[in-house]
Amino acid sequence: MLRQDVMGLTDDQRQHFSREGYVMVPDVFADEDLAPVMAEIEDNVDQLARAAFANGKLSSDFATQDFEHRLARINEEDPRIAESMWGPEPALPSFFHLMRTPRLLRIACDLCGEELVASSVYRLRPKVPTHVMSQVPWHQDSGYFEPYCDSSLVLTVWLPLVNATEENGCMWVLPRGHRVGKVVSHRQAKDQPYLEIESQDLPAGEPRCVPVPKGGVLLMTNLTPHASFANRTDRVRWSMDLRYQSATLPSNAAFTRLPGETPVEPPEGVPVACYPPEADFLIHSIKRPREVIQTGEEFVELRKVHVKRPLTNRFDGRWK
Repeated sequence: MLRQDVMGLTDDQRQHFSREGYVMVPDVFADEDLAPVMAEIEDNVDQLARAAFANGKLSSDFATQDFEHRLARINEEDPRIAESMWGPEPALPSFFHLMRTPRLLRIACDLCGEELVASSVYRLRPKVPTHVMSQVPWHQDSGYFEPYCDSSLVLTVWLPLVNATEENGCMWVLPRGHRVGKVVSHRQAKDQPYLEIESQDLPAGEPRCVPVPKGGVLLMTNLTPHASFANRTDRVRWSMDLRYQSATLPSNAAFTRLPGETPVEPPEGVPVACYPPEADFLIHSIKRPREVIQTGEEFVELRKVHVKRPLTNRFDGRWK
């Protein structure tokens, strides 16, 4: 359980989030919070690079390159390695511990409540130069979720592991775009594994570039339109996105539902989860602390054994 003296959002930050649909919060993580994640990612890249080199897919394992450059050099010869890291497959114990960082949990509880679920949709984002998956078109996260979750907050936490700038492809948002109160029309993006909002369907407003320093986070609602464009540098813009929701919302997490919790009832035949292909879990609770997932090993195992359920694909998307 979180100590009450852990700092969450200020009143100004909370008001900005409610009004604009996003807020950038600096200094959420110290370097020592991010170091274990970066170390496990480096180990993962090392294993992939050594295997590809041994199989003749690379001219070198590029072991002398640093954290920001190695995958970029690898990508020049074999784009499949970076692509393999964009999906839901990477599940490292350090990711779990990052999700449980006290200040991040306090912020999530501030917005979603103390009975908190870590939503299944987390991603590692190695934004390498020139890679087709690195440019993400305008979309709302709820475009990928079950429709009955549209009216509830599923909090997106986007966090860079390096300084995120306009040059290396930080996030762009459409301020107040969440105020349309619905998911606008999306379509399958051409030549990309993503959904896209076409320009004529974007809510009114002036897009805003949001640089985020290492250690900071960008918070967004699931209805906030956002995008990420080209990385114009020679290095990788490493980032992650995590999601949290109230335990009262539909979830496939295995925990006891309490009296007074009235989750939205999905239509008949639809899975009880905002994103059923992957596994939610209880990450903070005052009323049922024994049911909170406690270790990185439990988290990794949960990802392995989860039985995937199909998603209602309302926009006929073909994303991976």
